[in-house]
Amino acid sequence: MKEYCQEKNVLLHMPGHKGGKGLTLPEYRAIGTIDFTEVPGLDDLHESRGVLLEAQQLAAEAWGAERSLFLVNGATSGIHCLLLAMGEGSRVLLPRNAHRSFLGGLILSGGWPEFVECEIDPELGVALSVSPEKIRAKLESCPGITGVFVVSPTYYGTVNEIRKIAEITRGRDIPLLVDEAHGSHLVFHPDYPRAALQEGAQASVHGLHKTMPVLTQAGILHLAAGYPWNDKVQACHDLLTTTSPSYPLMASIDIGRAMMQEHGRELLGQAKEQAERCRQEINSIPGFVSRSQEFLGIDGVAGFDPLKILVEITGLDLDGYQMSHILRKRYGIQVELAGENYVLALFSPFNTSGDWDILTSALKDISCQTTRRARNKKPYWAMPPIPPLAITPRESFLSPHKTVMIKESKGMISAEMAAAYPPGIPCLIPGEIITAEVIEYLIYLKQRGISVHGLRDLTMQSIQVVNK
Repeated sequence: MKEYCQEKNVLLHMPGHKGGKGLTLPEYRAIGTIDFTEVPGLDDLHESRGVLLEAQQLAAEAWGAERSLFLVNGATSGIHCLLLAMGEGSRVLLPRNAHRSFLGGLILSGGWPEFVECEIDPELGVALSVSPEKIRAKLESCPGITGVFVVSPTYYGTVNEIRKIAEITRGRDIPLLVDEAHGSHLVFHPDYPRAALQEGAQASVHGLHKTMPVLTQAGILHLAAGYPWNDKVQACHDLLTTTSPSYPLMASIDIGRAMMQEHGRELLGQAKEQAERCRQEINSIPGFVSRSQEFLGIDGVAGFDPLKILVEITGLDLDGYQMSHILRKRYGIQVELAGENYVLALFSPFNTSGDWDILTSALKDISCQTTRRARNKKPYWAMPPIPPLAITPRESFLSPHKTVMIKESKGMISAEMAAAYPPGIPCLIPGEIITAEVIEYLIYLKQRGISVHGLRDLTMQSIQVVNK
């Protein structure tokens, strides 16, 4: 890309900004100077034979895959590729904490999801893992499962027992696929939890922008030796990927990979030390707790990403949403996620040492200024039980719909997804029967002002259902 810039070519090809000349803001003009299309020397993502093929091969070597494919629509498109490759009517075992992108993949593929209950933290009410034994039991009670897809690490940093799950699925000749969107950095340091491919998974997907020095929307799909639908995944990748992939995005993947291979161990080691120091300080502040290794006591949890700082509010008269607002407005700190009684801070090796100190200093200040209260141990917004699935998400999506009031929707088949966001875990997906518990939960989310994605009615009064 830099060589093509230096050649001073007359750009009689796309894109229309002509090397940034048509972009008015200087920041965008700088990006435009390397924003090209498939000219000679820059290869073609759909028929990679040159630099893009080499870059993807280098990525496969770095992450221990047999084959890696660049994604320019985030981890979402990688999940869609894997589900679509299974074929229409395939039965896919999924944990309920699967990201909303799984729904899109199921609608595209026509797959039938078989959900397995997650292990829920009793104090936070959030999903932290899926037990290998629950997966084993589900496989025994649901014959004909095509593939098992799990999420590891979770949004909160907990890593599943991938090796044990892989032993279970391998014994049944069922591929194990992992949504590892938050774990692209794990492979670059031995003291972090082991990556999914290292533990026996046959495919994994990374949202590289979440933890690595790459541009937002950049992801990667890894296939291990023995993955059964290799050529089909390539066909799905070609089908779902734009024919005009962003060269700045793809270059950032290559640059980020090289950076982590060369300096990742050192940077991640320093970040881990900072995280441990930060947690120690937080745990000394009245009203706050930050767990890490303590999560290992939860069934199915094999490890914890130290860069996820989960700050639990244990004895102060404010909730996580209020604290997130205070951190932003008063201290200039924007956290990743807020819950009823916690906030989640997502660090990376590229935060400065001052960033960690600013957070702990702010928490000390908030602790001193906030009234104490006894902690309510009951989770405030635990997910309702999984509703029964009446038809596939694809069938629901393509069926005629009608609008009904949420309060009057009990027993009807949903035509919409409803997911509190973040973290984007659905309480209802198209094809499921709306239960009284789901209705109660949606009413609670509305009352709390929690953002819900998937519903057409932004006021959360009505919902689309299948008109049968």
